Amino acid sequence: MTEKRLKRQILFAFKAIMAVVLIVLLIREVDWLKIWSEVSQASIPLLFVALLLYIIGIFMCIERWWRAAQFKKFAMTFRNAMEFYFAGLFLNNFLPSFLGGDAYQSYILGKSEKRYPAAISTVMFTRFIGLWTTIVLFLIFGLLGYSEVFAQPLFAWFGILSILFMVANVAITLVYSHPKCQSLFDRFPGKIRKFFKEIDRYAKWHFLRDNFVLSAAFAIVGVGLFNLVLFYALGEHVPIFPYLATVFLISLVSSLPVSINNIGFKEWAYYAFFPLIGIRPEAALAVALLVRFIQVLVSIAGAPFFFKEKKTYGTEG
Repeated sequence: MTEKRLKRQILFAFKAIMAVVLIVLLIREVDWLKIWSEVSQASIPLLFVALLLYIIGIFMCIERWWRAAQFKKFAMTFRNAMEFYFAGLFLNNFLPSFLGGDAYQSYILGKSEKRYPAAISTVMFTRFIGLWTTIVLFLIFGLLGYSEVFAQPLFAWFGILSILFMVANVAITLVYSHPKCQSLFDRFPGKIRKFFKEIDRYAKWHFLRDNFVLSAAFAIVGVGLFNLVLFYALGEHVPIFPYLATVFLISLVSSLPVSINNIGFKEWAYYAFFPLIGIRPEAALAVALLVRFIQVLVSIAGAPFFFKEKKTYGTEG
């Protein structure tokens, strides 16, 4: 067994243990009869609206990734991008392994043309743009709902950390081309240098602007409105600006690689953060579970694409 594979197995085991621990804590903490009562009384028509919003959000993500692949001149059609993306969703939800959805998309995209660094960069770029967009939206709506959001110490600390992250990223971007930074960069292994050069080539204003707008549209529709309709389906009153700030913060926090497919961690984030703005914890957790259910339900559509590509390319699941 190689050292690299051993590290991956240790990381996977850690995530699996964390997922189990978080789920057990939820089971012990929560009154599940109340949660079931919340879910069972949800408005069916609004659940279908939420499902539609989620699917629209997925296609926005596919469009964003496809544009990045087109920018890198990959011969991938939008239909191919859709199939690969849905296959990645299926892999994440049903076959959690060392090869996650992002890694799968990178592998499949780079396989045909043997351009793996460029393929990886398309996924990493879309993730990075999505991260920046979510931070910006969190800060904007946090300020708009200041009295219920940033007036609270916990939210304020997240706001400060978000600003520091953005400042650090801007600073790195500004000094990147400096000769001293380049000489330091030249000491990195060749594969890492090549990958960062691939990322650097995305620095075209019009391309960045269009992707930021598309990422913001996805965040509003596929995260903000999607979750909001689920709360409305449960009959919950939601303060709009504080809600949007909180849901984008949860999106940031739950993206941390703490557990497998953020199982347990994301549910805890809903259960802990939404009550801070006046939303009932039972409703928050019920929405988290509905989000998880819809994500798993939609990802089933990726099964045929995953097994087709697995047969074609021999991808390990």
